[in-house]
Amino acid sequence: MTKTLGGRLAKIAALLISVLLVLTAAFAFVGCETKRPEISIKLSFNGQTYEMEYKLYRNMYPQTVAHYLELIDMGYFDGTVIHDYQSDRMVGGGYVYEGDDVEDDLAAKDYGAATKDENGNVTLENVSVWADENKESAYNTLYGEFSANGFTVENNGLTNSLGSIGTYYYTPIKTTGDAPRVWVQLNSDNSMDTRPYSYNSAKSMFYLYTGSSGTDANYCTFGVLKDSGDQETFQSLLDAIEEYTLETLNGGDEEGTEEFTTEVSMVIEDEYWSEDSYENITFNVPKAQIVIESVRVLKY
Repeated sequence: MTKTLGGRLAKIAALLISVLLVLTAAFAFVGCETKRPEISIKLSFNGQTYEMEYKLYRNMYPQTVAHYLELIDMGYFDGTVIHDYQSDRMVGGGYVYEGDDVEDDLAAKDYGAATKDENGNVTLENVSVWADENKESAYNTLYGEFSANGFTVENNGLTNSLGSIGTYYYTPIKTTGDAPRVWVQLNSDNSMDTRPYSYNSAKSMFYLYTGSSGTDANYCTFGVLKDSGDQETFQSLLDAIEEYTLETLNGGDEEGTEEFTTEVSMVIEDEYWSEDSYENITFNVPKAQIVIESVRVLKY
């Protein structure tokens, strides 16, 4: 009888330990989010791949980081391209190539299909923009966590540096008069307030900064390259682009006039923009494809 009771007690104790271990693991998983998540971005250009790791600053830009991490987990960015190579940044995350021609085959990726159901309801978990104060009608765009939108970061925010990553949008910036407005949830006290849609219209596009400057008041820089090795990798990509321009496009002639990009006119469609005054946007499209092969979360 004693042995039987002792065996039962031992089994019960083992079961309790197992339950505690499971609960501990569950709580550990829930609490595994960090102030600075990490991601990797793999780009390909001219037969070479370039993979960089980034630190994202959730403690400064919580809604921005949550939005992009959700898109990354969806695999949304895989196969998208750098479609607009500007003087100080390369912009990607919203377009794909449907063929090999960089001018004729550039097409917008269907963001709406990835973020809404068949009834038009937003399916994103991290919603930060609404049509109404009661949060009954959600937008699938992002609250602009930057100073032009009335957002401030304690002890200053990130500044643009080589390779830094930030949000991007092409919506015409109008803040007064007939500019459409939306409701956003302020991070400071969770209260709701209205803001110009222009500043809260980012969807999936992001930029990688190719130089170094101060804070950009109109965009949110929410991450930086993790270490010097990643900076070297990013710089090697920029060097390869420069070499391609010199050797391939200009045949080695240092005084050649061929540029790395070609101008392509695109119409930006935005279901939330209420005016009919949209004009075509001119992209500086790379003459050789820069493909975003993959974006992955390394640490939450």
